Amino acid sequence: MPIDRDHAVRVAMRMLDEDGLEKLSLRRIAAELDVKAPALYWHFANKRALLDHLTDLMLAPALEELPLPEPADAWPQWLERMALVVRDTLFAHRDGAQVALGAGLGRATSLGLVIERSVEVLHGAGFDLAEASRIAGAFNAFLLGRAAEEQAMPKLGTVDLDAFATAYPLLAAGLAQRAADGDTPEVAFRYAVGIMVAGIKALHAEGGAKGHS
Repeated sequence: MPIDRDHAVRVAMRMLDEDGLEKLSLRRIAAELDVKAPALYWHFANKRALLDHLTDLMLAPALEELPLPEPADAWPQWLERMALVVRDTLFAHRDGAQVALGAGLGRATSLGLVIERSVEVLHGAGFDLAEASRIAGAFNAFLLGRAAEEQAMPKLGTVDLDAFATAYPLLAAGLAQRAADGDTPEVAFRYAVGIMVAGIKALHAEGGAKGHS
């Protein structure tokens, strides 16, 4: 019986959530489907191809939460919301951000559509298409990289805090102050996104938005 690709991707998603990215392999998925591993190569030439399809499946729900901004000048708020929606959607799955990092848009269509919508939003804000695509690409790279790093960070209980403070006293003191102020991973993520959005707003103010008057 031919293997249904969508079913294989859903099985892979379940295995990812159960065991994580490190243990996910085409061989294990084939065993779960009760087929020989070469049978999967018809749909997935390699693990990266599988991860691209997983990225597509993971991010499909995010598109429904990201209508175009109204009014158009609410684009900074849209970018901030998009970043949080993508982060939360990826974090709904174990190692989800690492899976999406480096995804090819030919297969990870949902991710491509998020970036396409970002270009549309930025173009509507006044950036020409070349600049809008550059900004959207940079923002996406930051977003996925930041999310992957956050998701991969060791849990606090596994870190030798005394050794960390000895090696990095200023950083440790700063982190302690942030914790005392109520900092959380989401607050830190929002802050980092805010830095990126502030930079884009500065480009906009300096005339980077030259496609529209």
